[in-house]
Amino acid sequence: MSTLTDIGEFGLIDLIKKKFTPYGPETVVGIDDDCAVVTGREGFYTLYTCDSQVEGSHFITDLVPPYLLGQKVLSVNLSDIAAMGGTPRFALLSLVLRSNVSIRWIDTFLEGFRYKANQYAVEVIGGNLAHTEGKLIFDVTCIGEVKRNRLLLRNQARVGDLILVTGSLGDAAAGLKILLEEQKMNTAKKQYLLNRYFLPEPRVEVGRILADSKDRIALIDISDGFAQDLGHILKQSQVGAIIDPERIPLSRQLITWCSEQNCYPLDYAFSGGEDYELIFTTTPQNADELRNKIQREVGVPVTIVGEITTGSNLIFEKNEQNYEFHTQGWNHFSSF
Repeated sequence: MSTLTDIGEFGLIDLIKKKFTPYGPETVVGIDDDCAVVTGREGFYTLYTCDSQVEGSHFITDLVPPYLLGQKVLSVNLSDIAAMGGTPRFALLSLVLRSNVSIRWIDTFLEGFRYKANQYAVEVIGGNLAHTEGKLIFDVTCIGEVKRNRLLLRNQARVGDLILVTGSLGDAAAGLKILLEEQKMNTAKKQYLLNRYFLPEPRVEVGRILADSKDRIALIDISDGFAQDLGHILKQSQVGAIIDPERIPLSRQLITWCSEQNCYPLDYAFSGGEDYELIFTTTPQNADELRNKIQREVGVPVTIVGEITTGSNLIFEKNEQNYEFHTQGWNHFSSF
């Protein structure tokens, strides 16, 4: 008998999608993107997304300060809204808690959640409470909106488009490894990598700039690893891509730490999850203007890393030689 290990996360998504399609006329986008999109107030679409953070799978309570965890639990949802070019508006927070959780711990968690909500003008309007004897679970539903003519989807990449990413890649995955291995925090670079894991910053402002440009843009956030998430754009757009590994933006902290650890920084960049940077595609004519505008208005660096091609393959090519990385992107059911 097949199990979730056999079909994986995306096989399960396909199974779910078959059960609940086709959609009604008010549903613009269903299970195929970062958010569901339905008809909203006049001139707008409403965006819906949800995400669960499960103790042991997404965080280890003893290793993550509750104030930072509260921020991150909301940030990962805000990143999905950013990946549609939208503006977050409301959030619902469900807490599945053990009875022995201290009031101080949960109060500090909620303070972190509130800080991030205030930062992005998100109103927390409801949720649910439940008891467990097992793992803590924090489940968030985030609701946003986007103007109807500015919705950004994964299926808009075309042959000849350039592929761009914000920020630097691989830092969060390295930070998680440092955390799990309890490496001594005696250097600034390790603290930088830890902070990138603890405090991902959703690129909401970048998403708005891309949406306001009115260019043809495919967009996704990096939650499960650059290679895997770019693959969603390629699948939805029915195209391939060539990536130049030498162009992948790496922080000097990651490069130095990998040199000391005898590991490959590009493995973390290609396959490490939880960067919550954005990947987007656009025409060569628009790429430099968008890069400059984002860097000027938001202060986030943007790098051209490759090009959309015919076919369906994702190729990592350096000096006409294929580069093979050593790890895979995140799969929620890999350990089941």
